[in-house]
Amino acid sequence: SSTHLKNSTQSTAKMMVPPETGNRQMTVNEERLQLAWDSSKAVTREDWIKWMRHFSVELLKESPSPALRACFNLAQVYPNMARELFSASFVSYWSQLEGNRQRQLISSLEHSLVKPHIPSEIVTAVLNLAEFMEHDDQPFPLDIPTLAVLAERCHAYAKALHYKEIEFNQNPADVVGELIHLNNQLRMPDAAIGVLSYAQRELNLELRETWYEKLHR
Repeated sequence: SSTHLKNSTQSTAKMMVPPETGNRQMTVNEERLQLAWDSSKAVTREDWIKWMRHFSVELLKESPSPALRACFNLAQVYPNMARELFSASFVSYWSQLEGNRQRQLISSLEHSLVKPHIPSEIVTAVLNLAEFMEHDDQPFPLDIPTLAVLAERCHAYAKALHYKEIEFNQNPADVVGELIHLNNQLRMPDAAIGVLSYAQRELNLELRETWYEKLHR
């Protein structure tokens, strides 16, 4: 199944991410990668696809992991390889970056993700990266509300619900309507009704007409 394939790919990729100590690390050309992550010239869909392809390949080429760097030549022949290993190569590089470089990279990604013509598959790749890092106990350095918005924009409602549930734990009153909406999108009406009941019973919130509208009631 696609889920099994995704889990298998993630497991293989994680084995290729080097631990922080104990393994030989290769030298990284940070200036080269900084040029690769710059998306300021991307305008059209074709520009964005080309940018993502180039960035993914450069991450392999400059990865501090010998195992990942060894995949660079194959990635020239098999275009999907760099895309499949994007999360692993990003994390291998991220763990070697100092704070200022990390901030520069994330700032560049943030600016890219809000561009009007960025293809949904690139946003999805970043969301998959966030999930990959979360599973590896390395929280992705984009704030949770932003990840939720990006996920919903790509119709990745399960991911959006995951992030909204995290928000709910922090500020429950602010996201009741969105939780109802997302549960409806995922065809889980009982969960949506449960959110409404919880809001009334535990949060003492005044129920809004729009929430009932989301429940189609």
